[in-house]
Amino acid sequence: MKRTHGILGLGILLALFLGMMALMRVTAANVKTLSGGQGIIDLTFGISPERIRSALSGYGKKAAAFYQWVFLSVDMVYAFAYCTFYRCTIKSLLERLGAGDRSSVILPLLPVVGMTADLLENTVMFILLSSSTATALCGVFTVLNIIKFVFVYSSLAIVVGGALCLIKKRLS
Repeated sequence: MKRTHGILGLGILLALFLGMMALMRVTAANVKTLSGGQGIIDLTFGISPERIRSALSGYGKKAAAFYQWVFLSVDMVYAFAYCTFYRCTIKSLLERLGAGDRSSVILPLLPVVGMTADLLENTVMFILLSSSTATALCGVFTVLNIIKFVFVYSSLAIVVGGALCLIKKRLS
């Protein structure tokens, strides 16, 4: 069986993913500190447009600027890190489990869809922090947020499920 992703490569991708996650958490904590307790909006699943507008009004200039320029920059890189890790891991697990061609093509695309929604969500947030809290943009943000969470957590579930199936296969 041809293996395109070695364990070492996946380990390096995991380390990069976890490092970016840690950096993202640090910058999120800084936003919370600078805003006097207001958390990061895009870390809340399915946040309503009304709650987005309310949260945006809770950021002062310093917190909004840090969120916009630092947190969102880190989150953009984080999106590429988790997408790459999940995509390569799913592809590798499917190869090792002997999955069919269709699932080997479709399932590795799930994290790409999640990342794309995340990057678009970050772009909308950047605009919201820059100018206005237009209802339409808050609604777009909510939809992108839901798409991101569904596809990213689906990717995580496939990685965990695939790893468990591989362990079961090896123990049999």
